[in-house]
Amino acid sequence: MQLDFRRPSPALAPAFEKFLNAFLPGDHDMWPADSIFGLARTDMPKYLEFLDGASKGRGLPERWVTSDTYWVFAGDEMAGEIHVRHYVRGMLWRTGGHIGYSVQPKFRRRGVATAMLRYACQRLRELGEADALLTCWDDNAASAGVIEKCGGVRIADAVHPGRNMRRYLIPLI
Repeated sequence: MQLDFRRPSPALAPAFEKFLNAFLPGDHDMWPADSIFGLARTDMPKYLEFLDGASKGRGLPERWVTSDTYWVFAGDEMAGEIHVRHYVRGMLWRTGGHIGYSVQPKFRRRGVATAMLRYACQRLRELGEADALLTCWDDNAASAGVIEKCGGVRIADAVHPGRNMRRYLIPLI
């Protein structure tokens, strides 16, 4: 499947809104109302402004770091969203990681997450990172499988809030 990685923009917002509405009730919500990402559901222009500022290290909440976001398309349809933190420190080292991604349900198990993770690792190489830290909930076998397929080596787990979180390093050098 051919994927196209694009920076978020107002022109792509309608595709992103369809992407958001495609998730299943039981899916983990990457855009909860009580987070900065909740703007995706309530104020798209502010969400886009936040993502643009984050890519330049501007207007970040406390403990946040510069990050790039890519909207991933398969043809005209948005298949995924991926966030690439330029570096990790503090709590991001324990329970966050360099990369966060979400794949629309109809595109799962088709190699989209693997392609997105490989793309993000290449971006981190370009930024000079030696390893990519990734985390996933202990019960998220699909995500763990993608991370391991991309070379992830499991390191000490973390507990975040009351749930076990797997931690992996992917060597980039």
